[in-house]
Amino acid sequence: MLTIFVRSVILYGASLLAMRVMGKRQVGQLQPFEVVVVIMIAELAATPMGGVGIPLLYGILPMIALAVCHGLISWACMKSQRVRRWFCGQPTVLVRDGVICEKQLRKSAVDLNDLMEAIRTGGVLDPMEVGTAVLEPGGQISVFPKAANRPLTPADMGLTVASEGLPLPLVMDGEVQRENLKRGRLTEAWLRETAGKAGFPDVSGIFFLCLSRSGEMLIQGKGCLESRVLQVLEAERAVW
Repeated sequence: MLTIFVRSVILYGASLLAMRVMGKRQVGQLQPFEVVVVIMIAELAATPMGGVGIPLLYGILPMIALAVCHGLISWACMKSQRVRRWFCGQPTVLVRDGVICEKQLRKSAVDLNDLMEAIRTGGVLDPMEVGTAVLEPGGQISVFPKAANRPLTPADMGLTVASEGLPLPLVMDGEVQRENLKRGRLTEAWLRETAGKAGFPDVSGIFFLCLSRSGEMLIQGKGCLESRVLQVLEAERAVW
């Protein structure tokens, strides 16, 4: 039993390493050749995991080979559009200017129920409001409403708005994020002083603290049901 446990742990680690080599894609974003690699890795890990008489290398070496093949194909896809089209396919327009492309729908093996589901998932209730729908190479359907039905934006109103930028988390579950402090050109002494003024003399008692590009600080203590927003920096200093 111990042998099976150890073999399972080793094969799990090897499978996880092979998947990490493939990059940070979600399952729904995998290209066809990547799906094949995932299925084969799972099969290669399962066979020696249950059969004690099968050497571990019979599962690990093919995983290494698959990871190498995946790397080569990914490299070739980045270098050549023709290779990428062959391995990954191309986007297919399923709805163009509000008209369903029946021929493309059948060619892509997508029925109307799948299309309606994708339209609802895209946040559009009425199919008459859809301007364009595209079947992506990864299998997702991207839905875009007609211009008359899309949400109003500041650009439509002729307004100019400042860039928001990403907020900078400085404390997460009581742990100071020192890399983010460096990115924001801030010091830990400044952080502790600012948190103390907000009523948190001990940083370990903070559940979440982040800084916005406008210089506002969002802070919430552990076990608290409320958060506070304070202006702690001039917007000109909030640069990262």
